[in-house]
Amino acid sequence: MKKIMIIMLALITMLTISACTNDPTDRITIDFWHMAPIGSEAFTPTKQLINAFNESQDTYFVKGTGFSFWDYWDKIAVAISSRTAPDIGLSTLDDVPARASSGVLYNISELIAADPDGIEIDQLYQNQLDFATYQNNLYALPFTATTRVLYYNLDMFQAAGLTEADVPHTWSELKTVAKKLDVVSNGVIQQLGFDPSYGNATYHGWLWQAGLDFFDAELNPTLNTQKHIDILYWIKDFNSEFTRNQLVAFGDANTMLGINPFASERVAMMVETDGLYEIIKNANADFNFGVSYIPIPDEDGIRVNWGSGFSIEMYDNGKNETDQKQGAWEFLKYLMSYNIQLSLAEANGWIMAHKGAMTKFAEDDPILQRMLEEVAYAKDKVYVPYAPSWHGNDWQSYYTAALSGAKTVEMALQDARNNYLQKRDNYNATR
Repeated sequence: MKKIMIIMLALITMLTISACTNDPTDRITIDFWHMAPIGSEAFTPTKQLINAFNESQDTYFVKGTGFSFWDYWDKIAVAISSRTAPDIGLSTLDDVPARASSGVLYNISELIAADPDGIEIDQLYQNQLDFATYQNNLYALPFTATTRVLYYNLDMFQAAGLTEADVPHTWSELKTVAKKLDVVSNGVIQQLGFDPSYGNATYHGWLWQAGLDFFDAELNPTLNTQKHIDILYWIKDFNSEFTRNQLVAFGDANTMLGINPFASERVAMMVETDGLYEIIKNANADFNFGVSYIPIPDEDGIRVNWGSGFSIEMYDNGKNETDQKQGAWEFLKYLMSYNIQLSLAEANGWIMAHKGAMTKFAEDDPILQRMLEEVAYAKDKVYVPYAPSWHGNDWQSYYTAALSGAKTVEMALQDARNNYLQKRDNYNATR
């Protein structure tokens, strides 16, 4: 009996020692916010990656907190403004300078200078690094490399007597091919070849292809040139044989059901992000499709698409938490490494920022390889301090009014420009 008690005490002692060794309270806690909440497909693999880091050393313990995509942005915005942000988290790449200028981000360039082998900078796209730069220093790193491409349904092409050789590369070719793919029955659209306002096609994206933008180099609003007017008319009149109500009803019939019009095989061609590819794969769709670069203007067209990637950032809450800062840096290096970037791509289906890891990820996937080619042509929208939502809420009502005919194109653009001018004046008056 005494022998049994001794053995049991020995086992309890060993378990206690083991528990203490792995006890997170013995380590410096690092808060990490991500977009893989409990219940999502990415939750388990994300948690496994965090656990692997925690098990790799005894100094830091990363506590991961996942939010849904839509909840995340409200949470992180409130946390940053109240100086209760996590030690490390995700945000949007295009507005890194806004956070850097307000002093809520740690200077990544300083950390790289002190630890030059920590990050493989040469494996990150320069066009993305530029957006993470403020006053010649990096204040974040690109985390994902979203791109937009033209998806095309090869089965619909074949039914219309077209082949992959007919995939359009210019605006005129796009219009010609699209009209061959329209299917109408008793005045009702059954299949649409293409619409420049569907999916992730945007007015500013079409402007970029013509060397234009909403703002000039000094961030003064433009929108008042004849080219701006012509391009908005091109979008509005692309399917002029249909009423706007027909086009909206056709698109909404899919949207209300949460079904992408291309994935549901109702639109033959559509501009969309790489995320649609993951949706199609997960749905086990059995139609044949491909991707190409977005068609460009016939004269002096520029091959470009909207990147809108995520950044990974280290937050400074003004509490002089040097231990947390170092721990966040160690975890950031881990997240940006080849193997972890590859694992994150497999977990989320995202195109990650690490070029080498993504080359490996796409080696047996021709469609993904095509998308990776377009990442090099991606750019993000410019950050405008006086109108940070210039491309969204600030613009949408004018865009809708122009497309629906509630306003002429000229009036919609002039009214939008006046709105940006007023926002600029109001902003400057408070500075």
